[in-house]
Amino acid sequence: MRSFAEKSFIMLLCLYNSYRINPHTNLVVYFLISLIISLVLDLLDDKKIRNIIYLLFVILCFSHNLFVFYLPLILYNMCLDFKVYTLFTLPLILMNFSTINLLSSIGAVYLSIMTKKYNIILDENKTVRDELKEDTFYLEKYNKQLLIDKEKNVHIAILTERNRIARELHDSIGHAISSSILQVEALKVISTEDPVIKNLNTLQNTLKSGMDDIRKSIHNLYNESLDLEEQIEKLCSEIPTVDVELVYKFDEEIDYDLKFDILSVVKEALTNCAKHSNATKIKVSLLSQPKFYSILIEDNGSNFDKKSKGIGLLSMNEIAEKYNGYFNCKFEDGFKIHMTLMKG
Repeated sequence: MRSFAEKSFIMLLCLYNSYRINPHTNLVVYFLISLIISLVLDLLDDKKIRNIIYLLFVILCFSHNLFVFYLPLILYNMCLDFKVYTLFTLPLILMNFSTINLLSSIGAVYLSIMTKKYNIILDENKTVRDELKEDTFYLEKYNKQLLIDKEKNVHIAILTERNRIARELHDSIGHAISSSILQVEALKVISTEDPVIKNLNTLQNTLKSGMDDIRKSIHNLYNESLDLEEQIEKLCSEIPTVDVELVYKFDEEIDYDLKFDILSVVKEALTNCAKHSNATKIKVSLLSQPKFYSILIEDNGSNFDKKSKGIGLLSMNEIAEKYNGYFNCKFEDGFKIHMTLMKG
């Protein structure tokens, strides 16, 4: 746009100067030819052809000195290609000298130089802007991964503390009660009074019942697995505006990291559906195949913003690659995600 405005101004100066000096001459042909040459120079990128066009215009100036009045229009392009060497063409002005033409030529060279510097700065600004956008994108991705890692670490810390408590209960209270049960059994052997034996039986049964309760508590505390189905159902219940259907068919036990990653995928999909889509229904299918796990999430939304899930989709793709699987998504007839995670 800047080049167009500057060349338009130069063209008006050339027209004014040419008709001022030659008011009775038909200059339309000279003007149109010069204008066409200038436009062709703007459109062509081949340097050799551009050089030929410059040479052609110089020949036209020698053959018809009226072309000299439109030299500033050509000098604007010539300066972009030859820089300072463009000044060697200024003597052509002497063939049909005009002060305005000389000033216009110098002005055209100056404007061309300034425009070139402006374009360089503009390109640098675009490069910096693109780099900032890329850095922002990766920063958002990094922060998102930090939140996921923090959540995972918190859960691991909770499990670690629960396991520590379970071990302490097992090592202290469990052993103490077991010893008490054995001592009561020994007292029953050496005792000869029926009332005493009856009371010892009652005490022994109470101790055994307490031991069973402690074992159950220890088992619950020491359970290192993540109940994936329960957690996904909890996520589904947190979106009251969307009817969520869950199909869960994971029969075998899977390790904690895989469960957490699957939970992250489902959470990301449900959250974005609630925030960025007008869907009223969403179906989550988790299926176990002989060689891989299949995750299919689909909704019936229609106004989904594709840009809003760039980082989320990238994270899902990375999870699929982590397990040598595949990730696909599409935005036709609602938003659909299909992910396969290889076993083993």
